[in-house]
Amino acid sequence: MGVPLDNSGSHNAAGTNVSTIEPGAGSHPGTGSGTIETGGNTAGNGGDGYFYGGIIHASLIVYEPVNISVSVGYGANALAEQINNAGIDQSAVQMAGIGGNGGNGNAALGGNVDLSSGAGAGSIVTGANSVGNGGVGHFSGTLLDAPIVIYNPINIAVGAGAHASQSNTVAIDQSATQIAGVGGNGGNGDVAIGGDVSTTGSGSGSGGIDTGGNHAGNGGDGSFTGSLVHTSVVVYDPVNISVAGYNSSSYAFQNNNVHLDQYAIQMAGIGGNGGNGSVAIGGHVGSSGLWGGSDAIATGSNSAGNGGNGYFSGTLVDISVAIYAPVNIAIAGPHATAVADQINNVHIDQSAVQIAGIGGHGGDGNLAMGGDIAAHLLSDLHSMA
Repeated sequence: MGVPLDNSGSHNAAGTNVSTIEPGAGSHPGTGSGTIETGGNTAGNGGDGYFYGGIIHASLIVYEPVNISVSVGYGANALAEQINNAGIDQSAVQMAGIGGNGGNGNAALGGNVDLSSGAGAGSIVTGANSVGNGGVGHFSGTLLDAPIVIYNPINIAVGAGAHASQSNTVAIDQSATQIAGVGGNGGNGDVAIGGDVSTTGSGSGSGGIDTGGNHAGNGGDGSFTGSLVHTSVVVYDPVNISVAGYNSSSYAFQNNNVHLDQYAIQMAGIGGNGGNGSVAIGGHVGSSGLWGGSDAIATGSNSAGNGGNGYFSGTLVDISVAIYAPVNIAIAGPHATAVADQINNVHIDQSAVQIAGIGGHGGDGNLAMGGDIAAHLLSDLHSMA
């Protein structure tokens, strides 16, 4: 069904610290490194859920009890009695493409980088750490639930002094819950911090320094493409007939207690809620001395506790049909008495809740900050001396 388990534990993921020291006497300066990366760490993130295809629940019930009593000759009695207690459950729960929730109390930290008197590095990455984020939910296909119930009890008594009695107690549950393409909620109290970068002494600098792009406690996006269809049909036609001959009595009694539930909940393309109390901070960058600088320094693009986006493209359909037509007939000949009683207690619930394309709520008490940048360079006069 594409529904991953939640990652609710506490985990830590940290990159290894990197340090380069000024070369000793008689040695040659280092040539630096093409790339230094201590970031890209993940901890406690919910897994993504993917579903492509169709989920179909199609139930069909035909229930038609028949009771007939016919007396032979005049002066005879015909008695037909029918008691039906029916419980029909066609409820369905359909879930697909659900992203797992992010865990709580996790940490993903980029390692620190300390460079001194070297040739620098092509690029330094200590950011892009991810922790406690809800997984993305993708659904593409069809969820279909189409239960049908046909219930036609028939009770007939024909003859002198005919008596027909019918009692029906029926409970039909056609409720459905359909959930597809829902992003997981972000965890609470998670921390994602890019490692610090420090450069001292002289060097050629680096092509780029990136300590940002950290994410903590964000809700996953929900994406749905396709159709949600819930179609319920109930046909309920109890019939009670009593026919008596001349100078006879005819009695027909029908008692119906019906509870019909066609309630439906349909949710699709719902973004997960952002967590609370999460922190995403870009690492600090500090340089001093005759360092050659960097082409680009990025400590921002951090996010914490944001609600996921909700995407929906397709159709939500809920069609409920209930046909309830009880019939009670008593026929007596000349000089006879005909009595027909019918009692109906019916409860029909065809309510529906349809939710689609809703973005998740942002969390509370979250912090997203770009790292500080401090540059302490020698003056032009001092550098020319």
